[in-house]
Amino acid sequence: MNWSRRIRPVVIVLGVLLLVGTLIGAGALTAGHGNPTDGPKSANPAQNPSTKAGGPITMGTVDSDPPPVSYGLPTVLQSGSIAEVFVKDGQEVKADEKLYTFDTSIQTSDLKRASAAVAVAKTKVDEAKEGARQHAEKVKVLNTGVDVVAEKVKWQTYLVTLIEGNLNKGYMAEKIPEADWKAKRDLNADLYKANIDKITAINELSLKRAELDALKAADPQVLVKEAEAGVDQAKAEVNKAETAIRLCTVTAKTAGTVEQVKISPGATLGISTRDPALWLIPAGPRVVRAEIEADFAHRVSNDLIGKEVTIYDNADPKITYKGTVRRIGGTFLPKRSESLIMSDTRVLEALVEVTDPAPAGKPPLRVGQRVRVNLGQ
Repeated sequence: MNWSRRIRPVVIVLGVLLLVGTLIGAGALTAGHGNPTDGPKSANPAQNPSTKAGGPITMGTVDSDPPPVSYGLPTVLQSGSIAEVFVKDGQEVKADEKLYTFDTSIQTSDLKRASAAVAVAKTKVDEAKEGARQHAEKVKVLNTGVDVVAEKVKWQTYLVTLIEGNLNKGYMAEKIPEADWKAKRDLNADLYKANIDKITAINELSLKRAELDALKAADPQVLVKEAEAGVDQAKAEVNKAETAIRLCTVTAKTAGTVEQVKISPGATLGISTRDPALWLIPAGPRVVRAEIEADFAHRVSNDLIGKEVTIYDNADPKITYKGTVRRIGGTFLPKRSESLIMSDTRVLEALVEVTDPAPAGKPPLRVGQRVRVNLGQ
């Protein structure tokens, strides 16, 4: 009897808890089976603006046209030290205006060496031209030498004939048989020497003529042209060195606004440097690159080109802007917004030109800002 009195309060508490749980469960079931004609309500109806038939609402990114440009190390350098920075964040620059420059000590030395090589090459041209002038003189001299030796051959031949004639007259006067004349002439020292001199003169004439032919065949202008080509090559090295020095001063390729200057004098940039020295946001129109995913591609056609659409601030969809569709991409490509992330997500890109990126009373659209584009209106 005492035991049942002790557990009675516990039984009452458990009964109350069971009753409360039953009531809560019944209420939940009733809420889950309401009027079937009531559609589900959006958790954030402001972010789901109504669409017209023909186009979905897509995410997009504000961009400049042309896109922003990152500046870093010039192609002529493997690494370099910043000598001077001419701009700062938010500064507007014109095309070809200087942004920053690298130390050019090495490039200046290369230029001096190349300039000296030009001077040496020009000296070789003068030498080649002098050689060409001397070549003509050598031909004249050798021609004269050939004539002299030819004359020598003529007189040596005459001398041999004269000696033979005198010997023959003597043999005849001595009544020596003619059949013995040749044998006796072969023993005559004067005739032997005259024949040797004649043969020597003939051989000398052959050598002189061969030398003259070789000299005439040689074109002295070849050496002149070769030397002149050396000058052109040396001048090209000068131009290369000058170009390297010029490229060490980085200039704006287009007018725009400088953003995120990350360098200062003394900083070193190399081919492994990942961060750009600065960004240049080109002046000009602002566009939105809308990302149309494959599930909605069937609702987009070229009929949208030239149509006005609404652009919503992704953070506050009550802020809207107007734009015009300029192009619908024809290829599924990776999202630009995920260019640094390995992703297989591919989208069609619609280019929307913003009518007024900074309307009165609204914050301006900024490059890189995420927005939504209602392609249905």
